Amino acid sequence: MRMLGLVLVAFVAGCATVGCEPVAVPGPDDPNAELVCDDAYLGAVRDLIEGATETLVVAQFELFPGAPTDEIVALLIAAAERGVAVRVLLDDEIDDNIDGVARLDAGGVDARLDDLPETTLHAKMLAADGAVAILGSTNWSTSSIERNHECNLLVRNGPPPAYAQAWFDEVWQNVAWRGAPNVDQSGSPHVRTVVEGEILARLLDKLSQAGRRVDFTMYATYLQPGNMSAPAMQLFGALADAAARGVTVRGVAELSDWQLDNNERNTEAVNWLEDRGVDMRWERPDRITHAKTFLIDDGLQVQSANISTSGFERNHEVGVWTDLAAPVADFEQWFDALWAEGDP
Repeated sequence: MRMLGLVLVAFVAGCATVGCEPVAVPGPDDPNAELVCDDAYLGAVRDLIEGATETLVVAQFELFPGAPTDEIVALLIAAAERGVAVRVLLDDEIDDNIDGVARLDAGGVDARLDDLPETTLHAKMLAADGAVAILGSTNWSTSSIERNHECNLLVRNGPPPAYAQAWFDEVWQNVAWRGAPNVDQSGSPHVRTVVEGEILARLLDKLSQAGRRVDFTMYATYLQPGNMSAPAMQLFGALADAAARGVTVRGVAELSDWQLDNNERNTEAVNWLEDRGVDMRWERPDRITHAKTFLIDDGLQVQSANISTSGFERNHEVGVWTDLAAPVADFEQWFDALWAEGDP
């Protein structure tokens, strides 16, 4: 009923921009996406793991001990015990990941570190049976799962989750691999998994076409105003260009009561953006806003990558883009609440 209501409202109201298309509504077997933010994450992960029947793959930056992550570890071990082929890849830069691999291995899960110090496995993704996946910003820590502002997309059916799992398979075989998996997503125009360099390329393409609004969140960045070809500056330049042509551009930036270096870098970026017509706010310093999200007109991209050279060029990163009505509407509500409690 909720989806039907959204479709009827869009039909009655008409398109908000010239040349736009009616909102997309998936059928029961079509690729679809669901927004999973904040403390909704653990329940979505639980359902995905418990629903896996053949394969389950996980790429995570960190695995810290704690009540929610201990539950996830137990779920992964239970999946392996019932015959699911479970593989988990963790970044080798996090000391706690060594213990995480040992715990998973002891429970029959095929777990390993990426063992490539010059490349950070910064992705946060799970995929089951090539048919369902969760991709976004949530790390495996108590803070990230229970307290942070985080956003992910749960994707089902068709090429997008298969693409995510195929990306994992390639990285599992060769952690230095940086390419696009051999899965055709052309039959899924309204949901698209993006990996590695595709993340920035899709953002720049969509921002160049923005005609009405851009809402985004920023956890970490690095301003390089003397090098506009740097990945972060390409994105900042596209945001400034959109504001200059009359698009309403709003951003919420992380402000921490303990990460002072990150505050300094974000302050430089916020000032640069505000000087160019982007409306910025700080989130509450007592709660981490770790989400990496971009609403561009009626399309939404959720990703693991921060606005930085590392995020867009060096790390292993994943994300999802969609213009389906339901996740876009849910994100509007989530972002507006974040914006309302923010500080100019």
